[in-house]
Amino acid sequence: MELGKKQTFPWKKWLPLAAILLLIALTVWLLRSSPVAPEEIRHVLLISIDTCRADYLSCYGYPRKITPNIDAVAKEGILFSHALTPVPLTLPAHSSMLTGTNPPYHGVHDNIGYKLSESNRTIAEILWRNGYTTGAIISSFVLDAQFGTNQGFDYYNDDFVEPIESFYHNERRGGEASRFACDWLEKHQNEPSFLFLHYYDPHDKYEPPEPFAALFKDNLYAGEIAYVDYCIGDVIKKLKDLNLYDSTLLIITGDHGEMLEEHGEKTHGYFIYHSALHVPLIVKVPAGPKGKKIDALSGLVDIVPTICGLLKISPPPTVHGIDLSPLIYKKGKIENKQRYIYSESLLPTQYDCTPLLSVVNGYWKYIQAPRQELYDLNKDRQENNNLVDKDPKRAQLLQEHLKLILQEQLRTDQSDTKIVLDEKTRKSLESLGYIGAGALSEDFDFDSEKDDPKDSFLLYKQIMVVRSFLRRKQYTNAEAVCKEILEQRPDYAFTYFFQGDIAIARNNAAKAIENYSKFLSLIDNPRYHNPDGNLSEFFVIPVRNAYHNMGAAFAKQEKLEKSIFYFKKALEIDPTASQTYNSLATAFFNLGNLDEATKHYTKALDLDPDFPEAHFNLGNVLFEQGKIDEAVTHYEKALKLKPDWPDARNNLLIAQMRKKEKEQISPAPIFKLP
Repeated sequence: MELGKKQTFPWKKWLPLAAILLLIALTVWLLRSSPVAPEEIRHVLLISIDTCRADYLSCYGYPRKITPNIDAVAKEGILFSHALTPVPLTLPAHSSMLTGTNPPYHGVHDNIGYKLSESNRTIAEILWRNGYTTGAIISSFVLDAQFGTNQGFDYYNDDFVEPIESFYHNERRGGEASRFACDWLEKHQNEPSFLFLHYYDPHDKYEPPEPFAALFKDNLYAGEIAYVDYCIGDVIKKLKDLNLYDSTLLIITGDHGEMLEEHGEKTHGYFIYHSALHVPLIVKVPAGPKGKKIDALSGLVDIVPTICGLLKISPPPTVHGIDLSPLIYKKGKIENKQRYIYSESLLPTQYDCTPLLSVVNGYWKYIQAPRQELYDLNKDRQENNNLVDKDPKRAQLLQEHLKLILQEQLRTDQSDTKIVLDEKTRKSLESLGYIGAGALSEDFDFDSEKDDPKDSFLLYKQIMVVRSFLRRKQYTNAEAVCKEILEQRPDYAFTYFFQGDIAIARNNAAKAIENYSKFLSLIDNPRYHNPDGNLSEFFVIPVRNAYHNMGAAFAKQEKLEKSIFYFKKALEIDPTASQTYNSLATAFFNLGNLDEATKHYTKALDLDPDFPEAHFNLGNVLFEQGKIDEAVTHYEKALKLKPDWPDARNNLLIAQMRKKEKEQISPAPIFKLP
């Protein structure tokens, strides 16, 4: 190169390299500032912890370090500090979690008498259509497949191998749920997958296994939360062992909280105060931000659109939630002042009250009731200071937004969300504490003249106490509470139903007839019927039971004609009741009408082929008719279903001897059911 000669930069030579460097820089910037690409998420794991107050997780401020595994996920992901459920009940809350819609739209308002209709689209259906294998592990009967939450799942595990000891074995421990989850993850590790994993342990009653029971004997609810965290740890370990953890979109949330005696409510379902609505929401995104906390208002309805957003899948147009992924990747403080989150409790309408409806905007919360409520959650999380009189304009503004939400979301074309529970299903739900005291009203009229739910809360608590005493067969205590209720509400129908059950348990036929008759007379009222004049779905089984038990009471008094009349009335209400057919057949047998007895025992077995008492009783009728071979068949079936039943074994031996020796030996008497 010669000195003094003007030099020029060789742009043409270096231009391709500069272009490559620019492309690399742009790619790095996009990866850091944009949502994760779909191919980076191979698996989606949605974990729902039933009855989980957010403030009982250490990462949400609980003073004792009881949730190390969930805390670790929060450190590796994003914690939403202000997430709410739309309803403090398991089935409707999960219906919202899985569809991204609020209860007025999906139509499920309670755990009893409802199912999620097929007209709703679940996240499982969405992901299945996009090539994901879908599975669910359910830990409580309240999410049984018959209630519609199984939509879109290739695999829906709601059968419990080692159920927790209860009246009807309707829940399982978290350990069993985790084992099934780990097996499923291993089986589907090589394909895109979505797993919905549900834990039920924190639900009342609080009975964590050891060592958690001993470690948390002063707070068993906290012990249940700690146990679930331990179970979640097993699943996270499995993800890591399978090298799936870094490619899994992991979401941990709760369906609702727990009141724990705040505002006088022990558990959940009636009030919609913060402790029942505030749930954890933690999202770990592959290659996403770590250790981030977002204070913006969010809800369970955001889970579906957020999963769709992160996977670049279009969510259904019906969702009421928002895609939170832009918030996840946006830096700095998030402002979301235009967000309004809806919540409801229709449980008070069972007691002739208005529903409780709420809307939250930022940290301001409005509760619609005859006596309105307004709270600043930022300063008053316990909602002890009602500000409605101090700030009526804000209350009115929030009420208008609540009306707008209902106007936009209330769906009137839902015709298949209501179901009539059979006896087995009803008892299963009752064993979990899920039987109310009347039919829900879906009337969202703000100008109703009905009572304020706060005024009937004592009645609600008393009903729950009575049911608890009845389940534990503490009839004296149950009777005492019934008397307290009747002093305040002498026309409350279900009190007489409970007293009838108590009388049946005590073999007091006359008292049972008296109380059931009073119950039936009070139920014969338009308020307990649908607009078409038919009995409301909720009352079908209680009325059937009242007729059945009156039939049993008259049978005890040997008034068999009246007994038959009431058994037939019960069957008019519910023609699928196998026990009532068995009892009706027994009444005919005792009248000497063997043909009618045979017909109705046979009908009972048509409805329930595994009904041991009906097999035994039909065997006795057939024996009386000289049909020994057929009698032997039914005795054998009864004994197979109840191997330790001495009467069945005795009658089988007698029938077999009759076949061989033609001896005239009388069998044991008909087995009677109440």
